[in-house]
Amino acid sequence: MANKTSDRELSRSDRLLLRKYTQYLVPTMITYAALSLNEFVDSMLVSNLLDSDAMAIVTLGMPLMLLMSAAYALLGNGGSTVYAMAVGRRDHNTAGMSLTGACIAALIVGLLIMLPGMLFSHQLASFLCHEQRLLADYETYQRVLLLSAPLEVMILTFATFLPSAGYPGYSTAVNVIANVVNIAMDYVYIRIAGMGVEGAAWATLTGYIVAALFIVILMAAGKVRIYISRHIRESMSTIRETMELGRPDATNQIGLSVQFAVCNRMAAAYAGANGVVAFSLCQQANSVMSIFIGAILGTAVTLMAALHGQADYRGESDVLRTSMIGQFAVSLVGTLLMFIFAPQAAALYNIKEAGQLAMAVHALRIYSLLFIPRDGVVVYYRYLKIIGLSRYSTVLSALDSFALIIPVAWIMTGIFGINGLWYTFPISSCILLGLTLVCNAVYERKSGGRLKGIFLNETGVGDRGEVVLDATILDDPDDISLLSMKFHRICQQKGLSKFDALRASMALEEAAVFVANRNKHGIYADVLVRLIGSDVEIDCRTLGDRFDPNSADEGDIEENVLMLKGIVTEIENEYILGMNSTRIIVKGRDQRQDDPEASGSNGKGQKKQVSSDM
Repeated sequence: MANKTSDRELSRSDRLLLRKYTQYLVPTMITYAALSLNEFVDSMLVSNLLDSDAMAIVTLGMPLMLLMSAAYALLGNGGSTVYAMAVGRRDHNTAGMSLTGACIAALIVGLLIMLPGMLFSHQLASFLCHEQRLLADYETYQRVLLLSAPLEVMILTFATFLPSAGYPGYSTAVNVIANVVNIAMDYVYIRIAGMGVEGAAWATLTGYIVAALFIVILMAAGKVRIYISRHIRESMSTIRETMELGRPDATNQIGLSVQFAVCNRMAAAYAGANGVVAFSLCQQANSVMSIFIGAILGTAVTLMAALHGQADYRGESDVLRTSMIGQFAVSLVGTLLMFIFAPQAAALYNIKEAGQLAMAVHALRIYSLLFIPRDGVVVYYRYLKIIGLSRYSTVLSALDSFALIIPVAWIMTGIFGINGLWYTFPISSCILLGLTLVCNAVYERKSGGRLKGIFLNETGVGDRGEVVLDATILDDPDDISLLSMKFHRICQQKGLSKFDALRASMALEEAAVFVANRNKHGIYADVLVRLIGSDVEIDCRTLGDRFDPNSADEGDIEENVLMLKGIVTEIENEYILGMNSTRIIVKGRDQRQDDPEASGSNGKGQKKQVSSDM
């Protein structure tokens, strides 16, 4: 029994990260649902409150909305990834600068959308609206929509950072509030105030004003603790990395709009109104799937970025694997449901005429075959930017959204007519999946051992230090002693002196006891130990409420804390994504003798100071 337990304690479990993944998944899914449903409900409500012309005007404003979406995808997704990686490596200064820089850039981009648009309002409206009888109303609607650009881009950019700071629920609340207020105010402005379609644009602006007030209240009440830098000029230096990491998301956002415009014209050219209706149904199905795939993506990227910053490559691989399994399950179920219930899906959109219904059902069943291969690639290319392959990620993003689909569609429709358009999507996705696997094999060979396998999992080769222990402490108190003994033997095998090996193993045991006493979630902690020369670096990560061994309020276990501080050189504590992450550093005796601040037994763990503000 002892040997089995001992062996088990040297293994790493994904249970802790899986639980955190689940905690993030639900609010992220609600966020994507709010965004997707808002587009549908808003257009439907405006149409019912006014007429089909009003819905057409709202649709004509979609290019501007997509431009704003691309802006906050670039700055929000990119910046929040920088933030999560920085917090993971305990670089508070970079984390704060990434948030400040992204929000300032978002405001500037919003103004760059608004000011030229307002200045050349008539020319822009004439370009987007070719129907003269709608032009006057559209220009009025467009003017208010442009007015909302700075606030919308900045608020959504800031909200994207909240999951990386450990607040996925508040990010969801910001998006839900903005969209619910928008829909409610549609009725107030259009029906009660009689403002016509212009009221829909004012409703959008009002939604983001209320969301902004909600953020201000959260910050003033101290509900959100997030790193912000007061150094504006230095913060702008992070924009390059932010844009590099956000580029794949922005490229995909813009590319999908190009894909929609081109393929919609092809559908009209080869099948008239029936083709347009069928293609629209396929796009609506894709929007529904994006709620679930988007939630998997948003959750995975945030966690993987933080784990990458911590150099926890095993955890990073576990989250990627979980995401791949999740997307496969969702895509498989989605494909089956779309195939079986295609007639019912068409009925939801009031497609009843026999010719239209037959084509729409046929198109949806073929189109749905893209979900499994395509969604796997989408989850994967979001991971690539985290491991430093942002250009590769951007290329995959462009191929996925328009650069591969449009040429294939042109060839397929030329040969098979409208059926070629429907088959374009699953065929392109399979081609892209194959290309990705081939390219991965090339990148793996060129990485020098840093990347491994078809998913290019990081191995840690070339990093500072050597990982000598990667384990999960479960809920058996005896496991802590067994792990400490194992680690003591590892230290001796690695050439540490008896004194340093004893100190390191005692530090690990006391740290584990401290975590166990504070944790109420069954799983004690993931433990990652590195040897850096003769120094030992111990990282303990656990779920639960915020705690800090450096804090003076640990009276209930003061003896344990004092012993820990007397053994180690330094203790750092960080609350990363709602997880307590404690780093303990034990310097080798030779280094301690050369370091006057570290030598001696003053019993005080030193906590690093950061220049960012909470």
